[in-house]
Amino acid sequence: MIFVPLPLFATFCLCLVLLRLMATRDMRMRANQLFAALVGLYALQSLMLCLRWGYGIEPARFWIGLVAPMLPVCGYLAYLSLSNRLTRQNLWPLAIVALNWVVLIIWPDFADPFILMTYFSFGVLILRFARAGSDVLPLARINAAPGALRAMVLTGSALIASAMTDLYVIYDFITNEGQSVGLIVTFMQTFFILLIGFSAVFGHPSAEEDEESVAAAPMSGSEEDTLIVARLTKLFETEELHKNEDLSLRRLSRRLGLPDRSVSGAINRIKGVNVSQFVNEFRIKEACKLLTETDQSILQISLTAGFSTKSNFNREFSRITGQTPSTWRQGKS
Repeated sequence: MIFVPLPLFATFCLCLVLLRLMATRDMRMRANQLFAALVGLYALQSLMLCLRWGYGIEPARFWIGLVAPMLPVCGYLAYLSLSNRLTRQNLWPLAIVALNWVVLIIWPDFADPFILMTYFSFGVLILRFARAGSDVLPLARINAAPGALRAMVLTGSALIASAMTDLYVIYDFITNEGQSVGLIVTFMQTFFILLIGFSAVFGHPSAEEDEESVAAAPMSGSEEDTLIVARLTKLFETEELHKNEDLSLRRLSRRLGLPDRSVSGAINRIKGVNVSQFVNEFRIKEACKLLTETDQSILQISLTAGFSTKSNFNREFSRITGQTPSTWRQGKS
């Protein structure tokens, strides 16, 4: 069967991703634990799909149904952890998993529709969550926040698309006795598994993930917003805080003794940009100075300015200056 290697390949790739996450991330942090669990669950699901549709091992069907509702819930909770909203009150999605398990055990014929609705519902929740922008992820690193936001959009979209695929599978069973189910499930679900599994890599929290947010009352008004932006600007100019690669909205808000929303809201209202863009403006300003006054390589300058990757540096440099770093240096020489 030509489709057998696909889920095996996906399982292998996701296992490598999981090993990389566990080797390079601080696994004491809740967000890292959840993203690693997400990758691990998708690797397990991929293996079960291979056993079920590749080798015809029918008992694997039950385990597929058991793992399936855990995937969108784990993804939702993982991204929720980057927003610092993962409290006991927000663990209600676990009840959805339990409900799916009850249906699977007691009314197995209704398990697929319940799983379909679970995927669709949490896909919509993740997309609605992502609409607020990268500032809704205060625990994510500034460098990683845009990537995490794109990963959220991909994950939410993939969950909805996966639900639509399941809907077609049900239709195929009704109209065509499920003759093409194995091929559809293997190709499409393997694609979604790889997409969401690899997206989990972008959920990179700052080292201060477990610190609680400041409980001060939110500030409001143009004068207060201006003061917040001025204090941040002073921090960047005097302490060069923007050069910290591990910088996050949470770290900035704690330095100011203010809630996350007050800081991000002030930047948005006064500067018209999000926190990531605001911080990167200072980083690019530093990079322009280094490009003009030193002979350092562009890679060295990007790292010195606080960027974790050269690609992100080039993208932000072009956004802010309208030129590439090389063109800027040549024009100033």
